[in-house]
Amino acid sequence: MDHARLTDYLRRKMTRASDLRVTGLKRIAGGSSRETYSFDLEWTDDSGRTTRPMIARRDPTGGLLKTERAREFRVLEAMHRAGLRVPEPLFLELDHSVMDRPFFIMHRAGGRVAQAALPATEPDALREKIANDFLDELARLQSLDYHALGLEWLGEPAGLGEPARAQAAHWHEIYERDRMGEHYPVLTAAFAWLGANPVTADRITIVHGDFRGGNYLYDDSGIVAMLDWEMAHLGDPMEDLGWASMMFWGRGDLAGGLMEREAFYRLYESKTGRGVDRERLFFYQVLGNAKMAVICLTGIRDFVEGRTADAVMPFLELLLPALLEDLANQLKLI
Repeated sequence: MDHARLTDYLRRKMTRASDLRVTGLKRIAGGSSRETYSFDLEWTDDSGRTTRPMIARRDPTGGLLKTERAREFRVLEAMHRAGLRVPEPLFLELDHSVMDRPFFIMHRAGGRVAQAALPATEPDALREKIANDFLDELARLQSLDYHALGLEWLGEPAGLGEPARAQAAHWHEIYERDRMGEHYPVLTAAFAWLGANPVTADRITIVHGDFRGGNYLYDDSGIVAMLDWEMAHLGDPMEDLGWASMMFWGRGDLAGGLMEREAFYRLYESKTGRGVDRERLFFYQVLGNAKMAVICLTGIRDFVEGRTADAVMPFLELLLPALLEDLANQLKLI
């Protein structure tokens, strides 16, 4: 992302600002499904001199997911209006001539990022607080009225049985597209099982699609912001719970690297007032492992075919054995 072009763009967007400057522009690690840049924005207006930390997210040339910045930006706007802990979205630009590819700019929230699991060095009291915040945000998300937020465009399912079938078919299609002629018998068996065992939702809610450790910022007071909304859609609330509590994100007994799984499910029930449907939960955990494996295959294909030079992509192949082993155990293939 070019410093001068970004500065010129922001000067055009912020017509009441004078002496506007972009400082500290750098690409930050992570975010392999999009390019993420950090910078500080300084300007002067009627209230005086202001400095604000910012993030720019730009479409990559290739990567893990084929998503649209406009979709993510519009969902983020709705979540911000609804009062969820998300960064404030500011500017969306779809004109390729501005910065080569679509991008948007949002406030940069403070805090630090865990990877899949919270580091073992964090104190137990903070781990408990983050687990509570994590499930608070999930419960709030699932309680939102997507009609009132104007999010019907995310795709209202035709009935309660559609979300499971639609998500399984979506990721199966991507698997067939991105496996590059390779055969993965466990994945083939998983998609066959998913197709033969669809579940029925009890209601339709907003689904984040990637609600897990690694996708939130936290500090010593708890969660600061939930991130990465590009896979949001309308569907079964058990999808996010199943994804968050997959073995892949927290090996051993800790769901999401935060809390023992059964305690995690009990806490979810206490916050939502709804029981955890174990049949639906299992379906979405199987789907989650298959989905994550397919996301890895997409990144590998884009690297092999030259659409991205991201050095992370070749190493995705190292994640596949754990995902395939989890699927084999789930489906009792071993």
